[in-house]
Amino acid sequence: MKKAVFPFLGFTLLLSLSCEKKNIFNPELPPATMTGANTFGCLVNGEVWRPYVETLAFGLRLNVKHDRGWVDCDQLHIGARKLKLGEDSLFQEFNINVWCPILGENKITPSKGVFHFFHQPCGYRYRVDTLSPYIMNITTLDTLNNIASGTFEFTAIHDGCQDTLKITEGRFDADSSL
Repeated sequence: MKKAVFPFLGFTLLLSLSCEKKNIFNPELPPATMTGANTFGCLVNGEVWRPYVETLAFGLRLNVKHDRGWVDCDQLHIGARKLKLGEDSLFQEFNINVWCPILGENKITPSKGVFHFFHQPCGYRYRVDTLSPYIMNITTLDTLNNIASGTFEFTAIHDGCQDTLKITEGRFDADSSL
């Protein structure tokens, strides 16, 4: 009886580890929450994109900062990165800013560095396409508990190679004091 249980347990453990590893890099979108859960996700041209960093030596995978130190108004910054090392290395990064954020609909601050895609033949910096909607709906901006959450969508373009990325179903929920 014991001999039959150990191979079964070993197989079950191996299967669960392999499934977990697969889901780390190809996950589903996180739920749209408002609790400071430190989540970020969106669809980039219909494919799920979530932050992933193999080692903290290369920095945080998610950085959300509600900076209240500006003279005229606040700034909400959302930074998320995906870094995978090795033969099929990958480095991508979102940097989304909103000046004077309020609850409800906000315009994303147009930026040439809204999406960085390193290791791409044509280039690496995409900017907000201001001819398409570029909206962030802030659902929580809690300065007492340092929680910022919301949804976003925009189109990012690369002028040099006329490439377009459609960012949809974006969501974030984070501790904004980081």
